Amino acid sequence: MTISNEVKVGILAVVALALSLWGYKFIMGKNALVSSNLFYVEYRTVDGLQKGTPVRISGFPVGVVADLYLKPNDPARMVVVTLDLRKEVEIPKDTKATIISTGFMGGKAIVLEYDKPCAGEDCAKSGDYLQGVTKGLLASMLSVDDADAYVDVLKEGLNEFVDTLNNALLNENSNSPIARTVKDLRLTMANLQSSTGQLDGMLRRSSGNIEGTLANFDAVTTTLKDNNDKIKSILANADNITSDLAEADLQKTMAEVKTAISELSGTLNSANSAIKGVNTTVSKINQGEGTLGKLLQDDALYNDLKAMSTNIDSLVNDIEERPYRYLPLKSRRKVQKYDRLDAKEGN
Repeated sequence: MTISNEVKVGILAVVALALSLWGYKFIMGKNALVSSNLFYVEYRTVDGLQKGTPVRISGFPVGVVADLYLKPNDPARMVVVTLDLRKEVEIPKDTKATIISTGFMGGKAIVLEYDKPCAGEDCAKSGDYLQGVTKGLLASMLSVDDADAYVDVLKEGLNEFVDTLNNALLNENSNSPIARTVKDLRLTMANLQSSTGQLDGMLRRSSGNIEGTLANFDAVTTTLKDNNDKIKSILANADNITSDLAEADLQKTMAEVKTAISELSGTLNSANSAIKGVNTTVSKINQGEGTLGKLLQDDALYNDLKAMSTNIDSLVNDIEERPYRYLPLKSRRKVQKYDRLDAKEGN
């Protein structure tokens, strides 16, 4: 019997599809030709976990993560992870499925941890839930003993670093800015402590005086409170007296101002009368009345007075130059003698 080409193509397509499905399962870590068991684990967080993540026991791969999804209707939003393990792998019911980090790039794996192997009814069956645990990067990379040793080494290194830093910066013999600042701070704290002690002593010594002062102040306050009405009355009286004094001063000032204005008015009237008299006198002088008016208006009198002034001036000059002429001389001859001498000097 001859097989047609269409049948051959169909068979080839089915085989290729089966091989593709098997290859995909194989790549995802599951062998479709080998039977397996399914277990479920609940986690609060599964950062970086995905389908195909390997499941290991003591570093040996025994299965993969087949699926993961949010637990339906769960307020805690737990994530359910399905583990696909080989059929021959038997694990106890109290096995812990721990999510660890396989590197700094974010790789994940699930490690199955238990204290001792199981047998018979002690082993978990397909479909059971395992206990889920999540470890951080450091806990995943180191065991408990290694982590303790690492912490001890880190602690020793930090102690040495702190000691070196203390000797370099905080030593009293160091000249670093931090050491100088610490010295100044210590000195400041010492001074502050001393000042606080002195202030405390002063307050202790003055406590009696302070209490007495406060008591006196309280008594004064009480007295003021009790005499509040009297104080108000005194203040009101002082206000009235001040108002009366201000009004009296104002009236006195106004009376003085009126008197000064009256005196000034009289002075102005006197000045006005004097000015009128001066105007009358000047008018009479201009009209030629009186001696001064005639002197100013009569030219002949002016000329006579001028000639008389000239003669008087000549006489005074002659007396100053020849006083001997006007002495009461008894001899006429002496006078004539002096006249001849003057005539010669004149030549």
